[in-house]
Amino acid sequence: MPLVKKKLSIAAGATSDQVLAGTTYEYVDAGTQIIVSAAVDTAGTATADTTMDFTVNNAEFSRNASVSKLVDGEPFSWRGNYVMNDMITTGAVRNRPIITFTNGTSGTRSVDVCVFIGSPS
Repeated sequence: MPLVKKKLSIAAGATSDQVLAGTTYEYVDAGTQIIVSAAVDTAGTATADTTMDFTVNNAEFSRNASVSKLVDGEPFSWRGNYVMNDMITTGAVRNRPIITFTNGTSGTRSVDVCVFIGSPS
């Protein structure tokens, strides 16, 4: 079961590139489970104001979903408290998951993202 894990640096007011662009998993088959986890390093501030958009074949699964703050001592992975979406694709042919993050703050933010791609468990 593949796992795509990245650390994104997003400038103030910017939106990240599509997380799965250019990977083997930019398109997936029907019946594929996709679990998206994310956390933002807020550099000591109390709120993140960083959001995620997640679509598959133009169907929205998350729009402007708030990304949780990375908590010291809590491990980051595709399971646990940082899961933002867990879905199974239904498109008959090719499914294109598009995941982007937007930094709504006045400073650069670092976002950890982990995307599990596999068969439903």
